[in-house]
Amino acid sequence: MARPPRSAPADRAAADTVQVRHCVVDGKRISLSVRGNDKRGFRLERRCRSPGEPVSIQHLDLRDSGQVAEFIEHDPYADELGIEYRCVLGALGNRDAGANVPRPEFAFECENEGELAALMRSVCEACGATHCFYHWFVVDEQEEAEFESHHLLVGGPPAWAQRYVHQHRYLNDPAVAHAREDSQPLRGSALVSLAPEHWLNQDGRSHGLCSNVFLPAHRRDNSAFGLLHVSAPLAAPQGEEALWAHRRLLRGLADELLEWRVMRLRQELARELSLTYPEVLALRLVASGGSARHVAEELNLGEREIYQLFIAINRKMNSKHIKSSANKAKQYGLLAEAVLSN
Repeated sequence: MARPPRSAPADRAAADTVQVRHCVVDGKRISLSVRGNDKRGFRLERRCRSPGEPVSIQHLDLRDSGQVAEFIEHDPYADELGIEYRCVLGALGNRDAGANVPRPEFAFECENEGELAALMRSVCEACGATHCFYHWFVVDEQEEAEFESHHLLVGGPPAWAQRYVHQHRYLNDPAVAHAREDSQPLRGSALVSLAPEHWLNQDGRSHGLCSNVFLPAHRRDNSAFGLLHVSAPLAAPQGEEALWAHRRLLRGLADELLEWRVMRLRQELARELSLTYPEVLALRLVASGGSARHVAEELNLGEREIYQLFIAINRKMNSKHIKSSANKAKQYGLLAEAVLSN
């Protein structure tokens, strides 16, 4: 889902930010941040952007100090980013990273990715999964359907997560290729074409990912899709069968996590664009085939006022024509009452 230029950071993100550090390493701009608050807990975010590549963002719950230490240790640029990691984590001081924060039972109750990661791990562990990861992919429909961004919610070995992102493995991950086109759950053993030396087999076993099940998630109104990867150390078929037996619950979790991300993205866009209620009404009418006359009648405005309204909308949406703005707003999901009310 393509996004319009950012006018300003989202207010909520700015309020939650404890510390942010930026560094350029090997031509890549890497940003490290600790976000959250005392009430909802904190999470570590690692964002990597390099020319011509999708933006990669990893989210890590800070409640597990051992996992955080492993994540830093296995960062490919651990030496170069050592000071940055110490600065962002040091910003917490003696504050509790969230160990005693109540954990939500459903994704829609989660305020941030840290809570979401904790919820994901709790549900997956109850289903017999020792490790879990959730991928959010946003596809840029204007750039030959290439990936625009890749978010990774880390609930498994941080070393695996770091290598997966650093080597852009999602670009040739057969499970991702399946999830992009199909919504059916997939057994790891179904990937029969994989050679024994393929990284999914070799690295998987070395990190305890011996049995794997993949659960895609899609929305009809959005170009983003999700993929929940759950794993167990017991080899297939026993380990895989144990996970597969819980596929209905895990599939529901995958859908919840995608819904959370899409709605959060839409709310951030709505805040950044600051569309007023009359502007949203005008966009809805135009998106449904209405003309300037229909908008004027609905809003009880004159021709000159409608013209000025359309100019203001096009400026915010970075478009030259009101129909283009309406199409963008529909694509971004900005015409729903739930988005506007938030």
